[in-house]
Amino acid sequence: MSAVLAEHIEYLTLPGRNALYRQAIGATLRPGDRVADLGCGVGVLGLFCLEAGASKVWGIDSSDAIHLAREVMDRAGYSDRYECIAGSTFRTVLPEQVDLIICDHVGFFGFDYGIIQLMRDARQRFLKPGGAMIPQALDLMVAGVSSDDCLAKADGWTRESVPEQYRWLDRLSRNVRYSYPYAAADLIAAPVALGHVDFAADEPDFYRFETVLTATRAGRFDGLAGWFDCRLAQDVRMTNNPLAPESIRRSQAFLPAEESFAVEAGDEIRVAVRFRADDPMISWTIQPPGGAKRQQMSTFNSTVLTPADLVKEPGRPLSLSHEGKARAFVLAQVDGQRSADAIADRVLAEWPDMFPSEQAVREFVKSVLAHHCAV
Repeated sequence: MSAVLAEHIEYLTLPGRNALYRQAIGATLRPGDRVADLGCGVGVLGLFCLEAGASKVWGIDSSDAIHLAREVMDRAGYSDRYECIAGSTFRTVLPEQVDLIICDHVGFFGFDYGIIQLMRDARQRFLKPGGAMIPQALDLMVAGVSSDDCLAKADGWTRESVPEQYRWLDRLSRNVRYSYPYAAADLIAAPVALGHVDFAADEPDFYRFETVLTATRAGRFDGLAGWFDCRLAQDVRMTNNPLAPESIRRSQAFLPAEESFAVEAGDEIRVAVRFRADDPMISWTIQPPGGAKRQQMSTFNSTVLTPADLVKEPGRPLSLSHEGKARAFVLAQVDGQRSADAIADRVLAEWPDMFPSEQAVREFVKSVLAHHCAV
């Protein structure tokens, strides 16, 4: 829960963020509207909607924050109009369609918190014909970076304090999307528009945006800075552009180069960014000037894959692992009559060596029941 508190207080204290959402809600929501708040967290946007006259809000979130949202609404006197749904929005079925869907999963680079697929699924299943959405669209911006601090993020595994046996992890760390709060001095190539995402349109599953950056000074090119300009409502925009006075001052994205390279003022650097609407993976390509080798990076390359992640023989019959058998055994004891303690006692009686100790068995049973039993 402490991580949830730290994450959400960061959102709530971003300069101007709350005012912009209130403005967008005021321009969009009609008294009596019914609202779906996707990935609602502690319920802030839903609270704003209720204060603006919404008759009903469904707040949906799979994290522990949903329990805080429930408490907030109880204390605020909105428990009769705000319904908390603990779970994934993709598995949620609402009792009726809504007039407005709202979501704050706008990442450092705009799309990198899964907002595209969240909004697409909700628009298709939750939204009434002619209903409204907040936000409405994203414009993505990219610039070139020259920053010792950013470079330290990407090449940290090469430092002297790191044992030699771990230096090879440098090639993985060059394939990570980092966050960083840029200043104007950190940019070596001026910002340009990268691409546009319209949440109301039937957008593609796969996005590929390309552009050309132009170096504004001589120096070392360390990678790409990315940020968003988000249209919340027709005349309401929110951005984390580090050069804009109206920025909400949220950190931007840093996509490292595979290897830093020198540029001169006026040099052109071709870049491409690729991502899927339904996948957190991001790929980016940087073409240094002068015909140097093109650099290709992807967050997939920094993903640690286990043997279970690799499909060996798709047609081969599968069998449960030990943990799978244990999970199935625990769930088989759920009959609508036994309590959690009674189920744990039964598991210990019938499969006492499921795990090395009684405590381990009881903790496993508690975890399985918490995730799979109705409350």
